[in-house]
Amino acid sequence: MRPQKWTFASILVQDCLNCLDSLLWPFILRWVIDIFTQYEGNRALAWESLKAPIIASICLIVLIEINSRSMGFLMAKAVPKLQAAIRMAMFDHIQQHSPHYFNERFAGSLANKITDMTTQVEVILHQLFWPIISSVATAILGALFLWFVHPLLAVILVVWIIIHLSISLTFSKTCDIYEQRHGESRSTLLGKVVDSLTNNFAVNLFYRFRYEKEALLPFQKDEEKTSVVARRYVEKMRSVTSFFYATVCFLGINGTVIYLWLHYQITTGEVAQVFGTMWNIAAIMWAVGGALPVFFQSFGSAKQAYSVMLDPQDMGNKPDAKELHIRTGEIVFENVSFQYGEKKLFENKHVQIRGGEKVGLVGFTGAGKSTFISLILRFFPLQGGKILIDKQEIAEVTLESLRRQIALIPQDPVLFHRTLYENIAYGKPEAAEAEIIAAARLAHCDEFIRNIPEGYEAKVGERGTKLSGGEKQRIAIARAILVDAPILILDEATSSLDSVTEKYIQESLEKLMQNRTTLVIAHRLSTLSRMDRILVFDKGKIIEDGTHATLMSKDGLYASMWKMQVGGFLPEKPV
Repeated sequence: MRPQKWTFASILVQDCLNCLDSLLWPFILRWVIDIFTQYEGNRALAWESLKAPIIASICLIVLIEINSRSMGFLMAKAVPKLQAAIRMAMFDHIQQHSPHYFNERFAGSLANKITDMTTQVEVILHQLFWPIISSVATAILGALFLWFVHPLLAVILVVWIIIHLSISLTFSKTCDIYEQRHGESRSTLLGKVVDSLTNNFAVNLFYRFRYEKEALLPFQKDEEKTSVVARRYVEKMRSVTSFFYATVCFLGINGTVIYLWLHYQITTGEVAQVFGTMWNIAAIMWAVGGALPVFFQSFGSAKQAYSVMLDPQDMGNKPDAKELHIRTGEIVFENVSFQYGEKKLFENKHVQIRGGEKVGLVGFTGAGKSTFISLILRFFPLQGGKILIDKQEIAEVTLESLRRQIALIPQDPVLFHRTLYENIAYGKPEAAEAEIIAAARLAHCDEFIRNIPEGYEAKVGERGTKLSGGEKQRIAIARAILVDAPILILDEATSSLDSVTEKYIQESLEKLMQNRTTLVIAHRLSTLSRMDRILVFDKGKIIEDGTHATLMSKDGLYASMWKMQVGGFLPEKPV
């Protein structure tokens, strides 16, 4: 709110001015009734005296209307701007987490929390400005107005307001807790819904519509239960406040006013003013009684949504982080230790990959190949040791400069629901159109793109669902070619390609690998036979290191894996 502090300060002042609407009308009514009483015997003479309250009424109407419309226009501008700032701040914070963070959470739940925060902030502001703040101003001025009529009336009003607000606040704190629980259950439910919809292909494939509905039911019941508890508690609060309103406010004030009038201590006009003032204050305080639970419910939902902002960014930059400058692309692991929970993968690992060297990584599933790559990309923090690129510790450099100089072609390419042109250009957004098309041609995806009616402007569907696996992989290869980074990582980059396309892609990749440090993960061991070195992983350890010929002559794990291959692929685990 700070960038708009003067706008919100103006709204606050205007909000307090609106209380005049509730207090001055009863005063004008008193004024008019006293004039009527005074001129009861000769009403024709009352006109001159009535001019002043009539003019005051017109001025009050104009003042309140201008004030309300001005406040409304300011809110119409300030609230969307505030929501946009909150939305972008939360999005920026969330997206900078490591992949591990997103692996543990539903994307739908995170998106729902951003939506919850922006929605609830608007509710909080509206409840705060009306009726909460305006009611406080009305109550203070109302007590002052009644004091001048008779001090006892002001005392009764203040006692009732204190009781009313105390009850509301006491109940509302518990409402906050119940609404936090409801907000969490709602986010979990929506996360499950989005997860099911995202995987709709599998649902259709196995015809599991009823299964998905039944799987969702426990989360739906939990959301319903927490919602009912929160709403019932609000009604309990209203029942208690209604009782005190009927006894302290209605009976206390009205009884006192009648008593004072019967004993000639107040005029008939003052009776009308007190009744009008109390009616307006009671209506506003009753609105506060309903607004406070809503306020605290929204506050509870907002706190639950804000919890994502309290999650520390596990892979942020250090305050003094510097830019990474790569000359040769040498990668060195110095006594690196890393583990997933209780599972140790690397312990005091030392590896050196020379600049420009082409290195193959092989091993059964879970041996540590992908983790090795992820640590170079700084997707996870190390438990010990350090990783150096050209003698610069990657933990000490900015993430942007590190990731900008490493091109990864993953086994399962990630595409946005955007155009083919935008997906290829994602590797280098500032690239010229000629560069993007040249990269597409090298990746052999220009041919199929031009056969699509919309060409490069065709959208690929969520996660690229409109493309085949091979087409998606070629887009990912084109993106990596466009990056033109000094370090290249291929994680089963051609696994989804047919043999003819793979042959052409391999030729492009051979050119791409030239003068670059290249790491290649492949289950088809024949694709690694021309690597400068091959590292053989087993249970987080590198147990063999050498060329294809050297490793075959050792007759170790690599040689046994070569012999195990069926149709050119490595089995998932030893047989």
